[in-house]
Amino acid sequence: MTSTALSRIRTILFFTNILQTLGCVICIIAFILTTTHPSSPTNHSPFPFSVQILSLAIYLAIPISSVALSFSQDPTEGSLLLSQVLSAVAIGIGVVPIIAIFQGYTDPTLGLLFTSGYLTNIPSFLFRTVPQTHIGQRKKRAVPVGVRGNLDGIQIEMQLNKKAKFILYLVFFGILASFILLRIAISSPSLIIWFPFVIIASVCIIGLTVHLQGRKSGWQPMGLDTYENKTMWWYTARGSLASVLLKDPHLELQDNLVKITLVKGGLPTNLRFHSQADLDRFLTITGMGKSTNNHLA
Repeated sequence: MTSTALSRIRTILFFTNILQTLGCVICIIAFILTTTHPSSPTNHSPFPFSVQILSLAIYLAIPISSVALSFSQDPTEGSLLLSQVLSAVAIGIGVVPIIAIFQGYTDPTLGLLFTSGYLTNIPSFLFRTVPQTHIGQRKKRAVPVGVRGNLDGIQIEMQLNKKAKFILYLVFFGILASFILLRIAISSPSLIIWFPFVIIASVCIIGLTVHLQGRKSGWQPMGLDTYENKTMWWYTARGSLASVLLKDPHLELQDNLVKITLVKGGLPTNLRFHSQADLDRFLTITGMGKSTNNHLA
């Protein structure tokens, strides 16, 4: 991958490791405070202290291992993948110490503190998908960095919209959260009062994560790489390689603006060319210009 993309990946991993480590520290602090907090019938877990310690230790081992696997300057592909998987596992396992430690607590202060540390696993998991996406695209392209294909770096602008990614993440984690929250509600009804906070915090974290992943909404400069086997490749302004499969695209031309949809009537991907010559060359190489009768409006 390009030096710009590599630098960005290292920055993302560094930030993610700090975030996930901070989450672990917050959880530890919250647990320590429960041991020094005056015990009362309304703030006392029914589980033995040994169970609380064991559940916390098992949970913390997962995000700590995730950080350790991606801590080196140049982690291997396998380490990055396992680190991402462990971050996902931490999202599921993290509810166990919450139940074991805070079941029976009516004062939500320490529980909310612990939960805030636990929720750092959500953006950590999402951030860890970025390196895997870069690696996957680079392997799929299967050419050395710097080698351009038949589109030879045609400069365009692509209109990006982050709403679709936000909705995708929201649906994915919404389904996951519904199972987790249902399990918590059944086993610990007293924890239901925390659910609105968890939901609001999770939505805010997902929104912030989508924002920090880069690629601002609006028109962004891109450099077209190649069109092979009905797949269009391009480089973003950050040096990242991206692609889209165009099996049977539907096109609409408006001067130097091209609207491409994968399904008729679907949301278009808008490309804006700087000159008619670049547009004509793009249509010729991709063969999309021959589909005028069927797909061009």
